[in-house]
Amino acid sequence: MINVILAEDHVLVRKAIKTLLEAEADITVTGEADNGEQVVELIKNKVQADIILAEINMPGMDAMEMLGVLKEMAPNSKIAFLSMMDNEKSILQAIQAGAKGYLNKTIDVFELLFAVRHIYNNGQYICTSSSMALLNKMQQMPQITPVEISPDTEFSVREIEILTLMAEGYTNYEIAEKLFTSKRTVENYRQNMLNKTGSRNTAALIKFAINHGIVK
Repeated sequence: MINVILAEDHVLVRKAIKTLLEAEADITVTGEADNGEQVVELIKNKVQADIILAEINMPGMDAMEMLGVLKEMAPNSKIAFLSMMDNEKSILQAIQAGAKGYLNKTIDVFELLFAVRHIYNNGQYICTSSSMALLNKMQQMPQITPVEISPDTEFSVREIEILTLMAEGYTNYEIAEKLFTSKRTVENYRQNMLNKTGSRNTAALIKFAINHGIVK
């Protein structure tokens, strides 16, 4: 069971996310909070939290400050930020500070659930729109020497199709619709490509594919 604490100061948004999460048999929301202070209190009171989903700009103690506190208090809890903005500076700051995920609130339920499960399984996840904002920023940076690609790293035709659509900004659901397959199949392909390339998130995977000429 994936135990989630949900921190969001807009009650309607929080309740909507809770409903989506708890519709899944393997996810339960163990605590709710309006701000970082309340999350800290929940942790002090031994509320179980594999993942803490937190609005980045909560009043009082915001998510970044909360992250700093919980790195010491609850090192095994993975923290992912929720935001309405795809600001590359905020994304980089969040990941560099130790956040395991950055999710724009416009994502669909399939991407939300994929992110929660991926983070729970020790991954990092930046949602598609945020990944594209970060990728655009990365492409403006000075070119660095590409990482050597292993000779046994091969991509199937279907993987290249999915990579190409990912690079164009399509979500898992949209890719599944275009390729006449299921969203879960697309998620599995993405996870396999993350594993085989050693990429930490979607932006890094797309950057890898561009650097090695896998997609244009």
